[in-house]
Amino acid sequence: MSEPIVVILSVDQTVKPESIVEKIRKQPNDQNQSVLSDPPATTTYRYHIHTKYYDTDVLLYPHDSAATTTLPSAILKRTEGILIYFDAHDRTFLERLPAYGAFVQQQKIEFGILLCTALLESESEGLTYGEAKQLFTVLDVIELEPSADDDDEVPAGEAIGVDELIQAMHNHIWSNVKMHRGNRLTAAVEESSSPHDDGVGDAADVQGPVCDEEERMLEAALTGFEKLLTEVRNFQPNTTSWSRNERLAYAQELAEMFDNLVEDDD
Repeated sequence: MSEPIVVILSVDQTVKPESIVEKIRKQPNDQNQSVLSDPPATTTYRYHIHTKYYDTDVLLYPHDSAATTTLPSAILKRTEGILIYFDAHDRTFLERLPAYGAFVQQQKIEFGILLCTALLESESEGLTYGEAKQLFTVLDVIELEPSADDDDEVPAGEAIGVDELIQAMHNHIWSNVKMHRGNRLTAAVEESSSPHDDGVGDAADVQGPVCDEEERMLEAALTGFEKLLTEVRNFQPNTTSWSRNERLAYAQELAEMFDNLVEDDD
């Protein structure tokens, strides 16, 4: 499966989309490039995501325009995320916001985040945190360099700034994720869904009959795993209208469900 693309735009002329790529990957942009052959030839930047549960690669595409109408069709077909940088001091950005929100909804993009250096204290200075919570309903907002006062209000262990953006990318379920293998529960699910060769006896024939209690335990494990898979598949459509924090809390709940299943299996 082709890697999904994350489009990066900047409404602030002093901040290039390529600089956002470097912040995310934490490496120079001359490394790990990927040139798409679809016309016109387009340079993207590969970003590997490794989590406890899956590995995947996405392509970061810094667009040379703040307009979504100029995005190549080959890019749009694979776009699963969009990052839009704006200057929090420029209140005229609010005039662009409806068009960006409509684009995200029309393209059915589940991962959409607005980026700025830091939100302001009062409307006379620019866009405030309160306005962001009220107005940015389709797109979440992340401050890449929040003020020191804001840091004091962040719970211990919670990511902020660029790390918050990276965490959000890691928590998102991309279309090409490859789940980690190795635990016995996964093996049991795969075995239960695999057709047996007529010329080879079933495992039960070799190991003897499974007792009722073992069968009930396996059935419960499989039911729980299937429920979790259903929740994961429905994560994006079910949480579209939620805030980023609500989605993160739900993702953590799903992760705990997975941990509990694996611990039970062990």
